Amino acid sequence: MIKKTVLPLLVIVFLSSLIALTTPFLLQNTRIGLEFKGGYEILYVAEPLQTGKPVSKADLLKTVSLLESSANKLGVAEPDIILEGNNLIRLKLSGVSSNEEVRAILKQPQALPVKLTEKYSQTVGGVLGEADLNDTLRAGLIALGLIFLFLCLVYRVPGLVAAFSLLTYLWLLLVVFNLLHATLSLAAIVAFVLGIGIASDANILSFERIKEELRLDQPIKKAVTKGERHALRTILDSNATGLIGAIVLFAVGIGPIRGFALTTILSILISLISNVFLSQFLLKLLAQGDVNLVRSPAFFGVKSSVNPKLSQGFNFFRHRFWFFALSSLFALVGTFSILTSPLNLDIDFKAGTALDISIPKSIEQEKATTMMEEAGVKPATVTIGGEQNNQIAARFDNVLNSSEVNKIVDAFKQDYGSKVAFQENTADPTVAQELVFKAIYAISLAILGIFLFVTWRFEWRFALAATVGVLNSAFFVLCMFSIFKYEIDVTFIAAILTVIGYSVNDTIVVFDRIRENLHAFQPETFKELVSLINQSIWQVLRRSIYTVLTVVTGALSLYFFGAEPLQAFSYAIFLGLLCGAYSSIFIAVPVWLLLKKQSFSTSL
Repeated sequence: MIKKTVLPLLVIVFLSSLIALTTPFLLQNTRIGLEFKGGYEILYVAEPLQTGKPVSKADLLKTVSLLESSANKLGVAEPDIILEGNNLIRLKLSGVSSNEEVRAILKQPQALPVKLTEKYSQTVGGVLGEADLNDTLRAGLIALGLIFLFLCLVYRVPGLVAAFSLLTYLWLLLVVFNLLHATLSLAAIVAFVLGIGIASDANILSFERIKEELRLDQPIKKAVTKGERHALRTILDSNATGLIGAIVLFAVGIGPIRGFALTTILSILISLISNVFLSQFLLKLLAQGDVNLVRSPAFFGVKSSVNPKLSQGFNFFRHRFWFFALSSLFALVGTFSILTSPLNLDIDFKAGTALDISIPKSIEQEKATTMMEEAGVKPATVTIGGEQNNQIAARFDNVLNSSEVNKIVDAFKQDYGSKVAFQENTADPTVAQELVFKAIYAISLAILGIFLFVTWRFEWRFALAATVGVLNSAFFVLCMFSIFKYEIDVTFIAAILTVIGYSVNDTIVVFDRIRENLHAFQPETFKELVSLINQSIWQVLRRSIYTVLTVVTGALSLYFFGAEPLQAFSYAIFLGLLCGAYSSIFIAVPVWLLLKKQSFSTSL
């Protein structure tokens, strides 16, 4: 019979070998997004050939088939064609750079059952895509290394188990991407990176509960079993809220960030397999083994046992008015900024053309603007960025045609050579208006879904308090973008929904402990209730900080080391996570206590 200590090692060796053998094949066969290979994207609105007759699903599917055949003439074997809503078709062609050739072939394939009207187009340069890919992958590796180091330093050998579970999670995610023939877009890789933090949360929650049991002098085997059982409910509830936001984002059908939504959904589901069940399985085997080190509390980084006592430290409820006043003051400042000066909206939300140009040398804003004006096209705004000041972001209030875009690009190629690359986004006003509606709808639906879920799992007071905390976090991010004039593009929607999910995630960790302590101690006076709430917060404060820290690590890695187009997105995530951690303790909990106070008093 195989010793229990050897069995987990055999499992680790088997999975490690499988990962090492299959990963090169998986990477080679993963569909790469438009951003990384360069290409062309068009959004069509399908209209009936006969007035008054609706566009049927069959007509849309036949149109997709004909567009695919036309794309094959361009040499694109696997065009990415997505149906959005009832009458939108998004066509992505990788490796295509000539927009005139695309429009000529796709203009109107013969025998189309519908009339297609182009409402949005985007040209992506291959050089920009390659740089985005390298930078984003580097950011992901940095985040992974930092999280591995953190887990091992804090949790010792279980940290190594968690690190192995994270590697398994990434491999499983890559396997599922290949099975679904999903496209690995820039947004999807961002979700990969942030997903590392999501996956780490489950291990942190389990390990902290196990350490609590060990401090109560529980035997190792019993501490692992009880700690994981207590943590499982919190893990499932907290991940469910993030899943709600991602499902809403995917279902609403906002095309440019569907890849992010899909990857987030898969990340949450797969992390439950690798970082809950696999990690817990390996820990139980190790705890039941014959090695004394593994069966010692030091195995989990626990030095001594302690008896639980009510904390006499900071009273979170007593100082609630200071936190309410601080949040209200900032909300007033942010509201004033939003009302007095317009938000810096990208063309996705207000229509027009965005042209991003990459050149091999640095350039000044004045010169870039002059070159465009001399080419016969005057930009509304021009911004210079990049590590070498060689990235030009120009925004035009009107929709540019292909000739105007080519004039600008050719002007830069004359001065800077053939290495000039560009990305063009053009949005029709009707599409921009629809995107605004979808953004508001998605955020509202996500908040409603989370409110109903928390009501079902806890009660309406918890749900209302959590919603107040969520709104505080989301509005904080919007105010910061308004005050500092950061550009708000389509990825901002994904960022806000991610912030909502993580804010509720952290709040549920706190609320779950409050609920557990209420059932165990049943306070008889409001003073005892406040004392119990303070104790509950102190019990989960460290794990709340740790869980937020892992995701913040991913966001900061993307901000400092990732592709420049992701900086605003990463900044929004970073701000939202910090405010979410603050709101879950200093806003949501006091709001729940105030709601509970009246019913608590009348029940005495």
